[in-house]
Amino acid sequence: MALLIVGSWKRQLHLWHRWLGIALGLPVLLWFGSGIVMMYVPYPSLTEQERMAWLAPIDARQVRISAWDAWQPAAGVPDEVRLTTVAGRPAYHFKVAGRWQSVWADNGQPLQLTPALAMDSARSAAPGARAMSAELIDIDQWSFGSLQGHRPLYRVSADDAAGSVLYISSRSGELVRDTTRSERAWNWASSVIHWIYFTPLRTHGQPWRQVVMWTSGAALLLVMLGMVLGIQRLRLHRRYAGGRRSPYRGWQAWHHWLGLGIGGVMMTWLFSGWLSVTPFDWLASPGVTAHDRLALAGGPLEQQDLMIAAGDIVARHPGVLELEWRRVGGHLYLSAMDRAQRRLVDAQSGMAAAPDTARLLNAIQALRPGAALTVETLTSEDSYHYSHHNAAVLPVLRAQFALADDAMFYVDPAQGQLVGYADRNSKWNRWLFNGLHRWDFAAMVRARPTWDAMVIALCLLGGAATLAGVVLGWRRIRK
Repeated sequence: MALLIVGSWKRQLHLWHRWLGIALGLPVLLWFGSGIVMMYVPYPSLTEQERMAWLAPIDARQVRISAWDAWQPAAGVPDEVRLTTVAGRPAYHFKVAGRWQSVWADNGQPLQLTPALAMDSARSAAPGARAMSAELIDIDQWSFGSLQGHRPLYRVSADDAAGSVLYISSRSGELVRDTTRSERAWNWASSVIHWIYFTPLRTHGQPWRQVVMWTSGAALLLVMLGMVLGIQRLRLHRRYAGGRRSPYRGWQAWHHWLGLGIGGVMMTWLFSGWLSVTPFDWLASPGVTAHDRLALAGGPLEQQDLMIAAGDIVARHPGVLELEWRRVGGHLYLSAMDRAQRRLVDAQSGMAAAPDTARLLNAIQALRPGAALTVETLTSEDSYHYSHHNAAVLPVLRAQFALADDAMFYVDPAQGQLVGYADRNSKWNRWLFNGLHRWDFAAMVRARPTWDAMVIALCLLGGAATLAGVVLGWRRIRK
């Protein structure tokens, strides 16, 4: 009876492993290949450096009204305010309840974007285009992510050498994402496959999240079963006929040995990939919230903040591409961006300035009033604030609060801005996701090209083990 039970148990494991492999072998194989491509081709985005390149300088002479006059007769005060140039004219951009709306800074009229104006705005990002066309969309394959406040978008196709497709906010007239033909093509082989980023599914957040969660979970079960079976069939002492340690030959032997060799890494990758969508809200963390930003600012923008003479400040700083209203501890600054950098400008004097230490420390304490606080200046990266795809801000202030959730904030002292957050859950997630999924354990391991060589080698081994399984599954289906 015991032998029958054991035999039945093994048979069930084999069946589950076989049919899960037939169903999921190809997606897992594609995950390995797309993961390699993603190391070099990220999902399309518009970086600050790209904005520095395409934005036109603000013409101070054309800024004829204040932000407050442009805001009237709207009720209340906006959450965020910026000033840039759109199609050759200065415009104020106001963010309210997560949505942007814009007003021309030369005459106070609402910015009404047309296809012609969208193409004019996009022209600086595709200067060599022989022709352009624009269409209004809500979302497509390359406009997922943090663009909700700008939708609908004008998708501008440019007839240039790069095959540019540019996305213009219908609310602000600004370029908010750029893509090239090469970038889109490589992303079909990377992020689209790896994240299951197919438009009909990704448009619906929760269904997409469930698909990723259950697919990666089932794939994790597939590899775990394979490891159990692989170890169970391995003989190190009482060997099989001919002195072999594995009973298999051909593709089966390759699958057995490669699976045993790389199976542990495959499990960590699938487990950490499963964690990427915060299954069942496990290890969920709020990150930097709107409440945190408001606390550091010392309260919302006020009428007098919007009444400053922005044109005079622009005139003092020729070449400014963008002014962003920024409060720190109740004092108003303007973050001025030019072709090379961002710097804070005092809103009253118009001179370059940074928040003094006392004001900054008081603003940081306001993040968690009454909690014991330790602040230190970091001149090098630590385990929770470091460069990956983007360079980490340094020097940075690390503010640790003595609270149950271990809340810790990173503050850019030069910009008076929150640039990072970690709490107990996010610290666990940093090691279980970034550590296991990206092999991002320490600076020495992250150093390139060491990291590239290591991750590519592991992906190729995992892909080879999976390919052998796909071949075996295909043969089984054909029988």
